[in-house]
Amino acid sequence: MSVPVFEHTVSAIRSHILNEEEPLQKISHLIKYDPGLYFSLLKYINSSPRRNDTTSVSQAISLIGAEGSENFILQQDYFLNEDYLFLWCYAVLAGEAAALINERADIADGDEAFFAGILPAVGMLLMAGKAGYRKIVELLLKVPLEHRVFIEEGLFKSNGIEQLDKSLLSPKTYKDIITYMGCVFAKDGHRKDCPDHPARFSMAYKSFELFKLIEVADTAARSLLFPQVVEAQEKFRELCKMYFKVPESEIEELLADILERFEVACKEFGVESLSEQFILNAEAYRSPGIVFLTKSKTLTKSLDEILSANRNDKNISIYGESSVGKRLLAIFLHRHPDNPRRTKPFLSIHCGTLDSETLEVELFGSKGGFLGLERHKGTLELANGGTILLKDIDKIPLMLQDKFAEIFSKDEFYKIGETRPASFDIKFIITSRKDIVAEAKAGRFSRILLDVLNPTGIHIIALRERKEDIEFIADSIIEKYDLNLTDPALRLGLREYYDSQPFADNLRDLKRLLFYLSAKHSLKS
Repeated sequence: MSVPVFEHTVSAIRSHILNEEEPLQKISHLIKYDPGLYFSLLKYINSSPRRNDTTSVSQAISLIGAEGSENFILQQDYFLNEDYLFLWCYAVLAGEAAALINERADIADGDEAFFAGILPAVGMLLMAGKAGYRKIVELLLKVPLEHRVFIEEGLFKSNGIEQLDKSLLSPKTYKDIITYMGCVFAKDGHRKDCPDHPARFSMAYKSFELFKLIEVADTAARSLLFPQVVEAQEKFRELCKMYFKVPESEIEELLADILERFEVACKEFGVESLSEQFILNAEAYRSPGIVFLTKSKTLTKSLDEILSANRNDKNISIYGESSVGKRLLAIFLHRHPDNPRRTKPFLSIHCGTLDSETLEVELFGSKGGFLGLERHKGTLELANGGTILLKDIDKIPLMLQDKFAEIFSKDEFYKIGETRPASFDIKFIITSRKDIVAEAKAGRFSRILLDVLNPTGIHIIALRERKEDIEFIADSIIEKYDLNLTDPALRLGLREYYDSQPFADNLRDLKRLLFYLSAKHSLKS
């Protein structure tokens, strides 16, 4: 299968190849920025039984030399024009995100990490020949990988991961990554649990770490391309901490570094206007007001109580099933005009994704020095005077919950490696899937921590139990993602569908439906 390449990248690479004074290192550096070219080169090199373990563009170029590189470039005949530039931007941002995180985590060679980051983009390139695919590229880039697979499968009876699996037979490192992608991002649109983590020194370990790098790189690219998609920003922060222990204090700097490398790449290929417009759009973006509305009488009463507690600067507990809007409500409470801390910092800690040691460093920070830890500020210090959202607080081990209770009760803590305590003034919003009051009574949650936080609680009812809310929640999703679902007849049909479906996975099911219908409508238009 011929893989499409980008016209602007290949044009620039050809001019460098024809210049005999250009070193091969420069050529390999440029090739990595065209995902189709990079993929095709590795596939070509690894088609030889004697070379089926080549994993990077630099290795490939050194094997075929200048003349081989020139012949390979000249053979390309499937070009994508400016209609696909958004996909190129996504690939570069994802590749640079993967490379930067790899520099911290030391998972693999830099080129290998970059290639892992662009694999989802290669999958989309392999789907580019499908009739009408161009029309839905931008929508596909906005949505999580599992929804992307679902939409492709529903509309084309195939998907990018499946095409990758058919097209790349070696090397084993990348074949294993694609296998992980196929297991986790299922065709039904649901994200499955990751396979068991391979042993540290096993053959599969590097592939598994590179797979995790793909997930982080995808969320980084989406959060930068589409600042209105808050979920991508949150997921990027969560995965950075969970997979690679990147502190909260370094997340913004990491995103800035990704953008800086993106700008450099745009200059190298003569498309500076892309990065300039990109930066202008990012600077012009203003986060819209967050609103949490409901027609449910039960939920409305609870919401009134929680807004009163918020106004009086009380800690708040939000519980409910997965994907019912707990994070949305937390942000709404923080930004509410009556919140006395609304102009102060608001930071999140994903308690269920961190081990005890990392969670402590995340909260308290580290002094660095002889302990071998990098010096950085903890969330308690960064959010001082503001609010911390503790997501999935019930997933913290009971022993650590009691330790937190002791610290929170004193309003002071010791940074790791410090001998003097630091004070803090923090409001806590905590979320969980179960009622922590009932969990404490059953001995599954720290009674001490519950007493110290003394939160006012609210239960967000599942979507299937408040059908009256579904339509205007759907309308807000349609507006935020700029979905083309405005036809009155279509809206009427959707209204009937809302009433008949169980939405077992709550907002995820609703979003997946709307994304799919929007893509389907685009193909017909």
